[in-house]
Amino acid sequence: MPRRFLTSSWPAMIAAVIGILVVLLKVEVPVGSVLRYTLYLVGCVALPGVIAWRLLLANLHTNEDTSPTWFEDLTLGTIFGFGLQLPFFLFGVAIGFPLLVLALPVLAVIVALATRFGRSAVTLPTRRLDVRASWALTVVILYGVAWLGRNEFRFRSLAAKDTPHIDESFHQALVADISSRFPPEIPFFLGTRLDYHWFVHAQIATSNTVTGLETVVMLRFLIPTIALVLAILGLGAVALRLTGRPVAAFIAPALLVAGAFHLHGPSFNTRAFLEPYLSGRYATSPSHSYSVMMSMPALMLILEVLRPKTAPSRLTWVALALALAMLSGSKVTFMLVFVCGAIAVWVVQLLVHRRIERTATGLVLLMIAVAAFAHLFIFGGQGGGMQFAPFETVNRALGKQGLDVTLTGQVAMSLAILVGWLLYGVGVVGLLKHKMWLDPRTVWMLVTISAGITVPFLLFRNLFGHMWFARSVAEIIVLISAWGMACLLPRPLRARYAGFVASIVATAGLGAYAVSRFVVSRTDGIDATIPSLVVTAAAPFAVTLVFLALWLVSRRGASRPPDVVILLVFLLGLSTVNVATFGYQAMTEPTKEYMRPDAPRFATGGLAAAAHIAHHSSPDEIVATNVHCSSPQGAKPQSKRCDHRNFWIAAYTERRIVVEGWDYTAPARDAFPGIPDPDRLAINDAAFEQPSPKTVGRLVEIYDVSWLFVSKKYSVDISGLRRLHRLLDLSFENNHYLVFRVND
Repeated sequence: MPRRFLTSSWPAMIAAVIGILVVLLKVEVPVGSVLRYTLYLVGCVALPGVIAWRLLLANLHTNEDTSPTWFEDLTLGTIFGFGLQLPFFLFGVAIGFPLLVLALPVLAVIVALATRFGRSAVTLPTRRLDVRASWALTVVILYGVAWLGRNEFRFRSLAAKDTPHIDESFHQALVADISSRFPPEIPFFLGTRLDYHWFVHAQIATSNTVTGLETVVMLRFLIPTIALVLAILGLGAVALRLTGRPVAAFIAPALLVAGAFHLHGPSFNTRAFLEPYLSGRYATSPSHSYSVMMSMPALMLILEVLRPKTAPSRLTWVALALALAMLSGSKVTFMLVFVCGAIAVWVVQLLVHRRIERTATGLVLLMIAVAAFAHLFIFGGQGGGMQFAPFETVNRALGKQGLDVTLTGQVAMSLAILVGWLLYGVGVVGLLKHKMWLDPRTVWMLVTISAGITVPFLLFRNLFGHMWFARSVAEIIVLISAWGMACLLPRPLRARYAGFVASIVATAGLGAYAVSRFVVSRTDGIDATIPSLVVTAAAPFAVTLVFLALWLVSRRGASRPPDVVILLVFLLGLSTVNVATFGYQAMTEPTKEYMRPDAPRFATGGLAAAAHIAHHSSPDEIVATNVHCSSPQGAKPQSKRCDHRNFWIAAYTERRIVVEGWDYTAPARDAFPGIPDPDRLAINDAAFEQPSPKTVGRLVEIYDVSWLFVSKKYSVDISGLRRLHRLLDLSFENNHYLVFRVND
């Protein structure tokens, strides 16, 4: 029995769990919070998700050779479970009973135990996962979690709640609104439709309702961690299903986590324009980390539907429709590029086979229907402020690095971006071996990738929102690369050959790290330079030319030409330059030297004032405030110094605000660079700056205001408000804030 346990996947799973716990506990996430979320994840997410997944895809288990492993069912089923929860929770919120979400696991257990088809689905046979793949995935998970712990988590102490990232308070405000009201709205600009990717916020609201956890804990630690782990495992499951080879289940997530390639030096901030999967953007954008995770079931089902010489069952189509719907409100960029790939498959099938192929047609219609539904009903038909601006991204990237916008700079930056984004996809060359270029799955992935990469070069949106298209296809780039490598690597993959490949990867990564240090030593800076851009763009091509020269020389001589696998593995290994950088810094630079407290987003006492309203009001009561800028230095909303990304009052009061900030909203995009509703702002501010029964009464009458949240650091006539004791009751006061309750 002990030997059987040690040769199973259990030790690897236990090692991964221990590593995750160590990182979370080191950043002082309470043990109780971790345990509560774990129980919730197992009982409320994984249990119903896996049961539903196996029910819908029972037909895949009928063929013993292609039957899924337990690893695929458990991972993809758990991710599927997140999406299944939302309709139950949102309907519960709408009827005033959010705990209705607990009916889902109960219903799943009843179906699994009390029905014949439920019992048959639960007992379907599954194959074992190669234990080597289990350990390989554990290594990837431990690296990813360690990266988060060192580069993100340690800057997000729970003890410093007054120093949230600006985006964190934005997300927290959305979670608060979805927790108690449906349909949700933008809470910091009253009456504004929520046209954001809000499924992750609904998911956090669901877990908070069941477990009682704080939103801050979820946003800062638990969502980034669980999204990372399940994205790694989910991508491994998709790769295993696509290729049938355990080695691909390691290659794809390892490449994704390793990050985009560059030679700009160890201190270069990759979120400047490369934006690999693991970057500062990962932790500050829960919608993206969540959507990558949620894309895995849809990705697997799309590839399954497109599998040649197979006819997908009706339940497979149902599962795909559900998976796409779950993804659509997580991040719409996925759906748009997915549609491009589906249309390309339909066109290729028409040109090659001279007929309209039913599966491709069904896929196109389904994706268009889901994308249209999301656009109209989830996002309210908003276009997102996207503009046609060819190469504006390149020009902005040059500007951020302090480089002049010249033809040389534009060419160098464009090539460096493309190489950085696409280098870890070179394994796709391996698909040539089996002439798989016309395989519908290949066509779909290549065109989807092309669409995602092209958008940033043609379109532009303020705050670089268009870059999410490129980030949304990163997992498809590494997936098709892993598929190609699986076609080239020998079967079976012996330990000696695997060690040889690993040594090539290590050599490439360490070599790239050494070159990057040399490049930055010549420039003495932390930004990209023209030389570093040129070196980054040219390095893979130089390696390829050297390989071709050696190949030609060996062909003319008596020696055997080097295998193309060596070239591809070396090129893929270059992408591990970020891993080498992380390892070197972790070993040589003490953690404490990197600690940096963020500047407080609001004065001491702000949390207490906001919490007072949260604890003494109902969710439907409206708040007005005199705070519109994130800093008193730009206190006037009309000032150019005013940063309108001020959302913390809505976040911590958990109430809707007449007007607080207004960035990240459709009215702000339409009015940019002006104020979206100047009349509302004037009515609101008059009540604080010239308080009288008329000004305050007008604010209360028009917007049904019940509370005034006052900051003493912003423009306000406090004595005038105090004199309105017949209209206002002073409910709370500290050194920096006052809270008035409007009398009935």
